[in-house]
Amino acid sequence: MKIKLSGNERLSNALGFIVKYRVFFILAILCTGISIIQPVFFRPQNLINVLRQISSSAVLAIGFTIVLSTGNIDLSVGTLLGMTGIIMAKLSKIEGMSMFTVLAVGAIICIACGMLNAIVINVFNLPSFIVTLASMSIFKGICYIISNTTPVNNIAPYLIDVGRGHILPIPSIGFPGIPILIIIMSCVTVAMYLIINKTIFGRHAIAMGGNLEAAKVSGVNTNLVRTGVFVTMSLCAFIASVMITGRASSAQPVAGQGMEMDAIAAAVIGGTPMIGGDAKTVGTLFGCMIVGVINNGLNLLHVDSNFQLVVKGLLIMFAIILDAQSAKFFASKQIKKRTN
Repeated sequence: MKIKLSGNERLSNALGFIVKYRVFFILAILCTGISIIQPVFFRPQNLINVLRQISSSAVLAIGFTIVLSTGNIDLSVGTLLGMTGIIMAKLSKIEGMSMFTVLAVGAIICIACGMLNAIVINVFNLPSFIVTLASMSIFKGICYIISNTTPVNNIAPYLIDVGRGHILPIPSIGFPGIPILIIIMSCVTVAMYLIINKTIFGRHAIAMGGNLEAAKVSGVNTNLVRTGVFVTMSLCAFIASVMITGRASSAQPVAGQGMEMDAIAAAVIGGTPMIGGDAKTVGTLFGCMIVGVINNGLNLLHVDSNFQLVVKGLLIMFAIILDAQSAKFFASKQIKKRTN
């Protein structure tokens, strides 16, 4: 026997579906609108360019997904990205320095920085927002000291190959191949999805964000999980640093600054709540696509770069409001189910 739903219930279910999968609807509306104004948007080369442009910020945002799932935040990853890029670029110019050594040093630095943030938060029981705000300033200062506020050019070819290389080209049809940056982004997305959804570590991270005290009572080592989360975030910053340095063919002292804001917006739009308790890795990737499509659309429309900053700020505000309102919506639906 089928249960007939009232008009209000059908509307509520429809709204719930839209809110739950909002990232896909927003992306579809944006792509449609921009393509109407600028038909060049849907050209394959432009779409590949969008994916390549968002690749490094997507890796950073995917790392942010697991941080937000625990109810924490890391504001230092943007400047950590820039500092690591400068260090690796300088090392790559030393004669006899192997690619393995350069990448290993970069990874170790990022792991150490992530552990530093986690240890300070754990030992002194401080909010992650304050601790990472302080470390953001530290990493920025170190970056400026090492680089003397000047870009590092003439970096090793293997870094450039990561940022500008392609694989599986088809010369007969003029297809240059799949950009390595897109492949890295895809691999990081799959890896993070498996970590969050298929491992005990991922389940503990989400449980920690859902209810910290309950997680502790149930035997979760929250300090260890938090350390693992910040180290994972820092490793994503390392990967993004390699990508952005290679793509620019140089290491810029200001590289990465402000990228944490785009990452937060993408993760929240993608369905990961800022208060923790859930993580949507694929949603974050689509959230990054939304940010990338907006940037690309504004460039195609020749919008002033300063105005683009205003749009990004509005996007972040929209993401926060959307997160809060969707949380209220689903909470009210749960209350109605219990009372019925």
